[in-house]
Amino acid sequence: MVQATVIIAAWNCENSLGESVKSALAQSGVRLEIIVVDDCSTDGTGARADALAAAHPQVRVLSQPRNGGPAAARNAALAVATGEWVAVLDADDTFRPGRLAALIDLGDRTGADIVCDGLVMHDAARQSHKTAALAFDGDPEARDWTLGDYTAGNMHGTKGLSLGYLKPIFRRAFLVTHGLRYDDHLRNGEDFHFVLEALARGAVMRFRAEPGYVYSVGQASVSHRLNPDHAARLATADLAFVARHGAGLGAENIAMMRHRARSVRDLASAELALAALRQGDPFAALQTLWRRPRASGRFVRQLSQAMANRLRRR
Repeated sequence: MVQATVIIAAWNCENSLGESVKSALAQSGVRLEIIVVDDCSTDGTGARADALAAAHPQVRVLSQPRNGGPAAARNAALAVATGEWVAVLDADDTFRPGRLAALIDLGDRTGADIVCDGLVMHDAARQSHKTAALAFDGDPEARDWTLGDYTAGNMHGTKGLSLGYLKPIFRRAFLVTHGLRYDDHLRNGEDFHFVLEALARGAVMRFRAEPGYVYSVGQASVSHRLNPDHAARLATADLAFVARHGAGLGAENIAMMRHRARSVRDLASAELALAALRQGDPFAALQTLWRRPRASGRFVRQLSQAMANRLRRR
């Protein structure tokens, strides 16, 4: 019986994939399978994945016919997963030793459907950094997380590490029962929406503070160079979630999700204005901000940060 299926969405990651897979294979006390999904890579990722599968019977490779993003790749793996638990591992990240066994044990003891843990951040030089405190009101280990806890911890501008960075494991029976899949329209925020949908369906979520997931700081996030089209899809998904679950969310959660959608659109407008400046068109930048004045503050902050970074490089 397979206890855990580790899903790795892989795109142009031939240099990091081996370490990610190695960290999963090194998990002790867990019978696992590893599904690597090559998302139509243009480098040697596919060949690297095939070599890993040839060397390790626990590794299986799926090849996407076109690049669909991490959500679509994970859905392909979910469709064939057999483990009692499903763990997502990004192709430039790693697991610390013993992580999966500890999370599964916590899930089994508490009856949780979702279990997550703390992060260790690695910079480009592979140096570890202490993880910031979570954006969580209270002791995150003391109780089941609510939908409100998770939403509040993913609001833009919230102090502490956004809960969307966490990489939970999921009880696969819960995912199958509720037909849960990642929203493959999203290229950002797909992890947040997957967990959010599970919580809306009644999932029990628990947290283990001991850091077990090593996160590569260099990977893209919604707060750095967000594609405006991707942002529009994320804001649409936020509002669609509210419409889908209606009054069952409660007034406070609805207000937070609507605020999130507005913030994402502000971020997208700020990015458009910055892009116009980089292209030497300040008039277009002003037009963008005139159409969405709320984005001006974020635009100024991002421009100031970009100028500071340029000065440091000199």
